[in-house]
Amino acid sequence: MTDTKKIGLIACTGVVAGNMMGSGIALLPSALATIGSISVFSWVICLFGAMGLAFVFARLATKNPQDGGPIAYAGEISPVFGFQTGVLYYHANWIGNLAIAITGVSYLSVFFPILNDPIPAAIATIGAVWVFTFVNLLGGSWVSRSTTLGLVLILIPVIGTALIGWGHFDGALYNQNWNTSGSNDIHAIISAVLICLWSFVGVESAAVSSGMVKNPKRTVPIATMLGTAMAGVIYILSTQVISGMFPAADVAASGAPFAMAAAAIFGEWSAPFVSAFTALACFTSLGSWMMLVGEAGKRAAHDGNFPKIYGEVDKNGVAKKGLVLASLKMTALMVVLTAFTAQSAHAADLFNVLTTDAVLLTMLPYFYSSINLIRFEGMTSRSAGVMLFSGVACVFCLIALVGAKGSNLTATFVVSLVILMFYAKKLGLRQHDAQQTSHASA
Repeated sequence: MTDTKKIGLIACTGVVAGNMMGSGIALLPSALATIGSISVFSWVICLFGAMGLAFVFARLATKNPQDGGPIAYAGEISPVFGFQTGVLYYHANWIGNLAIAITGVSYLSVFFPILNDPIPAAIATIGAVWVFTFVNLLGGSWVSRSTTLGLVLILIPVIGTALIGWGHFDGALYNQNWNTSGSNDIHAIISAVLICLWSFVGVESAAVSSGMVKNPKRTVPIATMLGTAMAGVIYILSTQVISGMFPAADVAASGAPFAMAAAAIFGEWSAPFVSAFTALACFTSLGSWMMLVGEAGKRAAHDGNFPKIYGEVDKNGVAKKGLVLASLKMTALMVVLTAFTAQSAHAADLFNVLTTDAVLLTMLPYFYSSINLIRFEGMTSRSAGVMLFSGVACVFCLIALVGAKGSNLTATFVVSLVILMFYAKKLGLRQHDAQQTSHASA
């Protein structure tokens, strides 16, 4: 890919922050309202953990740059981890993309009330997926431009709420909303970590797409740390102020919590503008995440872990066929979800289901990347500071897994083991071919 088609520091930072904020913030207050304002402690844990992960990917991108991010780093530990990570990470991304599309459509329901009905909402969600698939087919520069625009748009209502909303903050209401989970405080905090963590999925965006970045050794680390810190501070301020503005039940039932907050702060006239900004930001973030799905599939194909069709690229380096295949899977999953939940599903409920699954599938890839940095530093600089950050990132991944429900965790574990069965078959075929070649040459 020529340098004119690659993205620079500002756009790359926009991709990192935009991927996190566009996908992570819009429905987050509604999801966290089911647990309570006690989630402020979960945010602190997540921010420390996410900065640890950001450091891991920044350090690896500087000292050991690899296209494909977590997939490549897991493969350096062991080929079996690389195979497992390729499958987990790829599927986590496209499943999470569906949650982003659902969020955008949920905010559009302010303008089109019919989108509150499951079937029209599903049709609109599928339409959004395909629109931004075609945007990706135009190349990385188009995606980065739209993502930067989306970041600006999402910052307007979110920062406005985070700063001005404190004038409408009620401390007594905040305390009343403290723990609405029905469980003890420790369990509530750990449970909220998994929800908050979805907001930081995307910390590896620049590392995954390093092949599409100008001067990646310098750009990727800076963009990763800046994007993560920017998103984290804004997350905490905006979600906590909303916890003190409305009863938790009202926020949990809202499909557009930031529009609701804007209406309380500025008046009802502002809600449509906030909804439009937030919906567009979600959709541009969807475009950026589609780019990551294509890159992840391409890397897995180049490693021999995915069919070759996922690795086929055009003159701009875009894995067009892989993108189309991912969009077909998202379409199929949306159809299945709609068929099974058409009578009872709320946008926030679907969001929680999809994001929980996506986060859990991402945890092993993040963990493998963190221990790969420990391996790499042990082989090279042996820096105690780097080892510490790597350890923080590892512990953070484990805390996220502890916070999962037993059924979700069991499903993730079973899927991870099933992947190893396919790897064993693949390894056996390779060894068989090697034996045949050896016998033929003899």
